[in-house]
Amino acid sequence: MSINSGLFAGVAAVAAQSTAFAVISDNIANVNTVGFKDSTTQFQALVTQSLSTSATAGGVKARTESDPIKQGLLEGTTSNTDIAVDGNGFFVVNEKPVPTLQDEYLLTRAGSFIKDEDDRLKNTAGFFLQGYRTDGTGAILNEATRDLFSSLETVDLSRFQRIAKETENVELNLNLNSAIADNTADGVTNVTVYDSLGNDYLLELTWSRTAVDNQWSCTPKLQNTDTAAAGGTVNETTGATAAFAIQFNNDGTPNQVSTMRADAATASGNLSAAGTSGDQVSVALTFATNDIETAYSRTVNPIEITLDLGNFDLPSGLTQYDAPYQTSLLNQDGNGPTDLERVFFSDTGLLTAVFADGSSRPIYRVPLATVPAPSELQGQSGNAYAITADSGEAVLNFATEGGSGRVSANALENSTTDIARQFTDLIIAQRAYSAATKIITTGDELLEEIARVKR
Repeated sequence: MSINSGLFAGVAAVAAQSTAFAVISDNIANVNTVGFKDSTTQFQALVTQSLSTSATAGGVKARTESDPIKQGLLEGTTSNTDIAVDGNGFFVVNEKPVPTLQDEYLLTRAGSFIKDEDDRLKNTAGFFLQGYRTDGTGAILNEATRDLFSSLETVDLSRFQRIAKETENVELNLNLNSAIADNTADGVTNVTVYDSLGNDYLLELTWSRTAVDNQWSCTPKLQNTDTAAAGGTVNETTGATAAFAIQFNNDGTPNQVSTMRADAATASGNLSAAGTSGDQVSVALTFATNDIETAYSRTVNPIEITLDLGNFDLPSGLTQYDAPYQTSLLNQDGNGPTDLERVFFSDTGLLTAVFADGSSRPIYRVPLATVPAPSELQGQSGNAYAITADSGEAVLNFATEGGSGRVSANALENSTTDIARQFTDLIIAQRAYSAATKIITTGDELLEEIARVKR
């Protein structure tokens, strides 16, 4: 009967508008929720089989749609751990502070991260931020497996509340005086370096001109900076007489570098082939653990330092000109024990720690995840999304790469709810709901009239 179908259509309309009302209410309720994505209600007509002599109402069905990567307005904040996504990516989070393979990784745009009582970063919904731990240069420690969720870990600042970093690289720019006599020392370069426990030493580089034209030897030694400390000098392990030699071109630029040893077979220097023009001139120094322990009664990692001396055939770094011995640049990447003062993010997702002594170092890199079909992600409580079969597998990208967008530091992504639009939709939904209920009451009156006719 057409009246019955009309009643069913009215019920379907009430249900559909109830869905619209719920969606609008949720949007309005989350107008201030960081990273919230508003939803819309789409209506779909239902059609039943109709005969030429009668009409049967099919009704309507409501379907909710949301775009998880819809860009909200970015608003600046004063918190160094607030971050936002400017683009199509998501932050990776986990409900567990130390996730296992069985724990589900979720995606979110809610970047209001703060330190919890254990100095781990989690957002206001209680999800812990996931990232890659890095070395002192910003390179992640597990590069080979960085496309796997298992390579991530919770960003934990407690690891870096107090740290010491051993020196790994020393950069030198200095000139050796070409005018001095053969077999004469020209100068000593002193640079403070650190071992794995944060103990400091003076790295002494004694430069001497040899009897070979345009050739210099360098003898590296470690001296304890505390003159009251017991112990002697620690020699570089490749030889006590001369650890390496530098052969210069006639224009004063580096040409060859080689190790020299104390034994007679190699005492002449035994220079290697000339370096490739433009390549870095570097020398690896090693001070053995047992030698350090003997000299200073401390057991530490071997001190392994790469000296960066510029480039072959170029007047950078180490040079030999007719000018006095002079050091113009002296950098090293280690530091003694120092306390964490603050952290900050870059637009590439790199989290850098700044310490009390003024030093800084990258500690984590936060990736951005993308999925082939973001609209198929399953919404979760806490403004997060679960990966589904329909959404496709998540791909972990570095920020600014792979179309994921960039990380905006000291910023949060506002809700995409347009309050004016929602109030307008609310009025429309209210009118539609009232009209749907009128269908039901009218149908009821028609059925009552039919019942009275039968009496």
